[in-house]
Amino acid sequence: MNLRNNYKKYSFKSDWDNDMMVAFLSQLPFDSFEEKDDRVIGYLPKEKVDNNLELLLKGICEKYKMAYEIEEIENKNWNKEWESNFDPVSIKSFCLIKADFHKELDTSGFEYIIDITPEMTFGTGHHETTYLMIDMMSNIVMEQKLLLDYGAGTGILSILADKMGAESVLAIDIDPIAVDNIMKNAKKNNCTNIIAKHGDKAEVDRFYYDIVLANINRNVLEEEAVRLSLALKKGGFLVLSGILEEDKENIISLYENNSMKLMKVADKGKWSALKFVAY
Repeated sequence: MNLRNNYKKYSFKSDWDNDMMVAFLSQLPFDSFEEKDDRVIGYLPKEKVDNNLELLLKGICEKYKMAYEIEEIENKNWNKEWESNFDPVSIKSFCLIKADFHKELDTSGFEYIIDITPEMTFGTGHHETTYLMIDMMSNIVMEQKLLLDYGAGTGILSILADKMGAESVLAIDIDPIAVDNIMKNAKKNNCTNIIAKHGDKAEVDRFYYDIVLANINRNVLEEEAVRLSLALKKGGFLVLSGILEEDKENIISLYENNSMKLMKVADKGKWSALKFVAY
């Protein structure tokens, strides 16, 4: 059972659609977002809310003309909350993401099965960007590769890479609770080649990795472009998502200026994923 601290619940309304609101708000450290028909709800642990964050939030909402209301909510058993809302996720016949409570599920038609304990904050694989990342991974040879998963969240991509034969996976996330969750999910999936670390910068050895995965927001992709690019060996692959379609040309240009050559673009909904090779 995962009981977390008291939360503040922010309800956002705007003329923007939900995906756009989530993209704007992902610049801030919300634990998770819940999309309703007429609004987006964001959750923040009470201890993360300070004057600086409130000023940043106000600035974003003024810039993008979003209105919001705040409500304080008490501790919940978030796992139980997720159980009532979490459906299995399939990426073609390549990968199925499910939870322990999906007891009667037929998994026979999938190449890879990932079992996760879905906790608030870290994602359950339902977002378009996770689909795009996994679909990109399906066409990359992982056997005996050294891999960096930057912004690993629940650890879904790390677990898949391990199952696909990666020799070693380093999963980095900004939230220390995510790091613990990654290792729990790795153990649940019998993955022994994953190391999870807490960090907010891609401070890793240069030219070390064969594959780098980063499913994070545009701002972080921009800030970390140099470090993520330098982390790759020559001929290594970089796969990025968390990018709105209208931002992808800027991201492509930025990474191509850092010794990356674009190999593939994939779109789903309003989101894009990019695959580069280091040269």
